[in-house]
Amino acid sequence: MGLILLDEELLRWVGGRYISYFSKAPEDIVCPRFWVIKPYTGCPYSCSYCYLQGTFYGDKAPRLKDLGMVQAALREFVRWAGERGVRALLNAGELADSLAIPGWADRFLRAVKPILVGQEMVRILLLTKAGRESIWPLTGDPELAKVVVASFSINPGRVVELFERGAAGLESRLEAAGELQERGFEIRLRIDPIIPISSWREEYRRLISLVFNDYRLKPSRITLGTLRGLKKTLRYARERGWAVFFTGGERTGWGMKMERGLRLQVYREIAAWIREEGFAGDIALCKETPEIWRILAGEGAVEDPGSHPEWPGVKCNCRP
Repeated sequence: MGLILLDEELLRWVGGRYISYFSKAPEDIVCPRFWVIKPYTGCPYSCSYCYLQGTFYGDKAPRLKDLGMVQAALREFVRWAGERGVRALLNAGELADSLAIPGWADRFLRAVKPILVGQEMVRILLLTKAGRESIWPLTGDPELAKVVVASFSINPGRVVELFERGAAGLESRLEAAGELQERGFEIRLRIDPIIPISSWREEYRRLISLVFNDYRLKPSRITLGTLRGLKKTLRYARERGWAVFFTGGERTGWGMKMERGLRLQVYREIAAWIREEGFAGDIALCKETPEIWRILAGEGAVEDPGSHPEWPGVKCNCRP
């Protein structure tokens, strides 16, 4: 079901404490509305560009919520989604890294599994930069593969070293994705944010080869994104060396972006490398401008996104 207008029933979910409906993207940014679940917030990793630094005004320390209240909200949501015929993917990685604290993830999944198993309208999206040592809450229960989508945010090893301190190494993330794939989980990948260091072509070409040739991953979707410099992120970020990539860039409704021609270049080349590996699934862009989308759609790199606010042509990480 396509949800076009924010009617009274949808409005009651906007800004919800435990489950919310994200609908605040401006018209000059392609970002379809999506659902968020919030069992915990914050992140222990130290990615220098992390937007949570701005979201939480400089204090992104992890916080576990009352899982009893999360359960109650989810029961109500599953009932509502069933009655309305709404197929929803609840993103548990919008305000946290879903698996960075596996003990919390385990408690969350144990709490929600009885509510989700046996129904077909609602699933959970776990988005993470964690590695193989953190996926045990999923590997011990095959039934979770029916209701959980595992999405891994990946970057080349050199970019991880420079900008994603504390997060798992690239190959550990790919090992984790491969193990979950073998256990029947739907796997999605985010290559985001793409950071054009001096050797970016070699680094990202190698990344794509690792995904498909070394680890033989079969993601259902791949979402590409470049650096986004929201005003609050730039204000509260402890390290701002990455902001140099905004030199000559573009100011948008979702903050600063790299220079338009450079964004087009990295998207074109990385999408082409992905297709060269035989990937036939969906490739989408994250929080990009309609102009960039339509140029690339005209070249066949992505699908035409459609129009604001639903952007029906976008099959990205956060959509069912």
